[in-house]
Amino acid sequence: MFRVEKQESPNFDDLTSLQYGWEFSVSQLGPSEELSRATLYQTPNIGYISFRYGSAYDQCLRSREGFLSFGLLDKDNPPTWAHDQLIPNDALTIFPHDEDLKGASPVGFRGSGIHFAKDFITSLAEDVYNQPIDLLVPQPGTYMTDTEKLGVLRQELREWQQLASSGADILPLIIARREESLALAVINALIDEKYIEKESLMKSIRSVSLALNIIHKSELDSISVMELCKHTECSQRTLEKCFTKRFGITPKKYIKCLRLAEVHKGLRNFDACDYDSIIELAGVNGFWHMGQFAADYRRIYGKLPSETLNRK
Repeated sequence: MFRVEKQESPNFDDLTSLQYGWEFSVSQLGPSEELSRATLYQTPNIGYISFRYGSAYDQCLRSREGFLSFGLLDKDNPPTWAHDQLIPNDALTIFPHDEDLKGASPVGFRGSGIHFAKDFITSLAEDVYNQPIDLLVPQPGTYMTDTEKLGVLRQELREWQQLASSGADILPLIIARREESLALAVINALIDEKYIEKESLMKSIRSVSLALNIIHKSELDSISVMELCKHTECSQRTLEKCFTKRFGITPKKYIKCLRLAEVHKGLRNFDACDYDSIIELAGVNGFWHMGQFAADYRRIYGKLPSETLNRK
């Protein structure tokens, strides 16, 4: 079985194929400048996802149980942050199972998610290398890899795209060979490669990290930028400069976008919520001026709150 699913939308929530192999929590940080796109290439043992985002997002994601998940950015991907690091485009990321990988993706963010059924890649590692997968694939994190090895992996991904364009029934033997080749390319790219250690963070970057922890652990409608500056011992100007560098917006706008994202999630699942109206849902998330709230929501999501609610 070889399945290809292509999706495009200005709304990240419509890209359901992206959910293969990952657990996602995403908040949109600005209006969509173009459609976001995702293509899932799926076989019995592998899910390979090629994606491009048309908006900036705050992301928290982890690998689902039963999968080993990897990420590879495109060569021309714009600067992307994860866990207080600027991620090189020539690095391979292993996603954790027991904690979220937190990152900020800019407009035009593009790359690949590669997900293997754990039983499949474990069995393959033992057959080919005579070693358990845990000794071949290191701990979750980001790893620099040899240019030649990375070229082999990128070529394998192109082979999958060409497989999808063949337009004919694909023999199970060919699918099995492609599965094995992709898995071996990922394993080989990680063997003996160097883990990217976090450098000693500058005070400004530490302040952003601390501010994010405070924001995500607090009631969003009760946080002020001045409180963030106080708790992080950072000036407002410096904190705003660092947030803008990483997210493209100031801390104040970042918090508002998270609050709007909570409303957006509530509207898309309104039947499961305990709210009687959009006004009540907005109020719970700290929006009291309905005209301004509707304008802010439309600027980010391209439609009014009522139009999101009426989709279902």
